[in-house]
Amino acid sequence: MIALRRRFADQFIAALVLLLLWHYFSPWAIVVQRRANSSDTASNVTITDGVSTPTDPVESPQETSRGSDNIEQKLGDSEEAFLSLVGTASAPPSISRDDAIRMIYDIEKREDWLELIERQDDHGLMALTKIVQRYIYEKQHPSNCGSQRYLILNKFPGDDAFGLGAIVQRISDYLSVAIQTNSILLYATDTSPGEHFLSEDGAGPCGRSLDCIFQELSNCSSEAQKGLKSNTQSIFSDGQLDLDVEAFLSKHKYPVPLVFEEALKKIQPDITGEMLKYWWRAQAAAYIMRFNRNTSRRLKQFRLGEGTKQLGIQWDVNGDPKEVNVPFPIPEGTISMHVRHGDKGSEMRLVPFNDYVVRAEKFSAENPLGNWKRAFLSTEDPNVIEQMKTMARITPFTYSGSNSRWTWYWTDIPRLNTGPETQLREFGNRTDLTIKWMLQLVMAIECDVFVGTRGSGWNRLIDSLRCTWLASCKQPFLEVGFENDWLGYGP
Repeated sequence: MIALRRRFADQFIAALVLLLLWHYFSPWAIVVQRRANSSDTASNVTITDGVSTPTDPVESPQETSRGSDNIEQKLGDSEEAFLSLVGTASAPPSISRDDAIRMIYDIEKREDWLELIERQDDHGLMALTKIVQRYIYEKQHPSNCGSQRYLILNKFPGDDAFGLGAIVQRISDYLSVAIQTNSILLYATDTSPGEHFLSEDGAGPCGRSLDCIFQELSNCSSEAQKGLKSNTQSIFSDGQLDLDVEAFLSKHKYPVPLVFEEALKKIQPDITGEMLKYWWRAQAAAYIMRFNRNTSRRLKQFRLGEGTKQLGIQWDVNGDPKEVNVPFPIPEGTISMHVRHGDKGSEMRLVPFNDYVVRAEKFSAENPLGNWKRAFLSTEDPNVIEQMKTMARITPFTYSGSNSRWTWYWTDIPRLNTGPETQLREFGNRTDLTIKWMLQLVMAIECDVFVGTRGSGWNRLIDSLRCTWLASCKQPFLEVGFENDWLGYGP
């Protein structure tokens, strides 16, 4: 009898284990999760439009909430006018690839950015880019500033530890709120998001806000920009709107303006929630990061070798290395590789440089008629640069592409395999170092093929700006990251 009971117990345990394995790992269970449309708050997993992604727990608004945690969703006359433009033909392209790249380095006035975008091939840009960038610009640049409501954005708590990609991503959430509440987004003047990227001794009328290196968010200003308390994240200038912005953003992790969601669904009805989020962040970054005249000039100085050398190395047929000049712009067909190391290892598994090159070798082998093994390399890790200098070839295939050896381009900037704040402290002039990082970003989008991982915020910026500033969105992005690290296109 005892033996019978033990056998029954063993069979029960085995059946239970099999049931649990089936529940968590069966293909059927995974399909059901991906097709669901719900939120599982107990397991901190949000399942939206067919994509299951981990999220942070939703915090309840504090008892000191300033108002509602929802925005009344409605479309007014300006939104309806925008929607009427969806599907209309845009002007044919009137600028070449190389001239569009040069124009980024020759910005004179804020309207130049709209001209840059609108002169390019619409089919090479991300969907609706031309009309969306003009819509945001006109919202932020009204003809009459006196009757406007302003949403003032203060410095983020602890944002000294954030990289620029994370800062821009958070600003994009507030830009979404401003558009949805018919407000104009402005930075606070005393403390501002991302001020640690700017040198204190260089502060001028713009303070230490991102308005110092990018175009001003708006042609308007408000008295409410001054004197915000350090514990005030954001505030509406008129004090009449019953909305707690932080509570709203806590409740709605990825806010996309309703007018843009409606526009995208007109041309792609089954677009997923994750793609909406990624699309909006790209559009917001394209607007927020428009260089001003001084930054554009400084970028050009660095790009042409004044204060920062552009370096190139190429191996001849005998396997001997020689220095080569870096063309301006970077030639068509060049591959961008941004190798994100540094402090990113605390958030995701770092991808070895070798994996980037193997992925690019495979692409070259698969596309021998249209691709040369020529790459621009950017990274914060000096060891990657040293490894690159010895890498003439890495060939996991019998034949690899049209040419056997690599040509490498890179910029001689200070590098330290740490987080951005440590580098900013270590290398002196914060503003100049930030602009040198911007140079790496622009040189990356000068390329035509992109190897990286969207688990990195900087790689997501490269992906965003190549699709909005330049008509390179149909060019391939070759993902090298682990799927769980970039699923959902970033947090």
